[in-house]
Amino acid sequence: MTTGPEMPEDVSQKPPVAVATAPEARIKRWRMAFFASLAVNLLFLGVVGGAILKGPPPRMSGGDPGLGAYADALDDEDRKALRMAFRGSESSVREVRRAIAEQQAAVIAALRAQPFQPEALDSALQRQHTTIADQIALGQQILRDRLVAMTDDQRAAFADRLEHSQKRKRDDRHGDRPGKP
Repeated sequence: MTTGPEMPEDVSQKPPVAVATAPEARIKRWRMAFFASLAVNLLFLGVVGGAILKGPPPRMSGGDPGLGAYADALDDEDRKALRMAFRGSESSVREVRRAIAEQQAAVIAALRAQPFQPEALDSALQRQHTTIADQIALGQQILRDRLVAMTDDQRAAFADRLEHSQKRKRDDRHGDRPGKP
């Protein structure tokens, strides 16, 4: 007879549960991580591949206040000259963006005010309108100055590009582009 703790009769017949499941759990975690990584990589490749196949997004003329369709018809040299003229103007792009953001905040504050005061909203909207209208007027003046400085041939080429741009946009709106269903 022994006085110590009793030993099980046959230890080798009981499976070591903790030892057997640890490697399986680790393998399962690694497998899940692998497939998650594979899915993210495939998603990334799909986005990049789609962007490459589709081509670059169309250039927006929103960076040229007051120019709209005219900006699309400018050649690279004219566009660069207009950008430089904007930078040399009295109001910097940063200042204008900051002013518009502040005015937007004033609109939001007026909308949330209790009690609501339509006059405060009107004032904030008018200040924002004035800032934007001033930028549009500046853009139009800079464009006008550039067009006046062009030669007759340069203006004719600009007019051709402008007309082509209008036709292309009209065709895009109506689905008349060749090769489109």
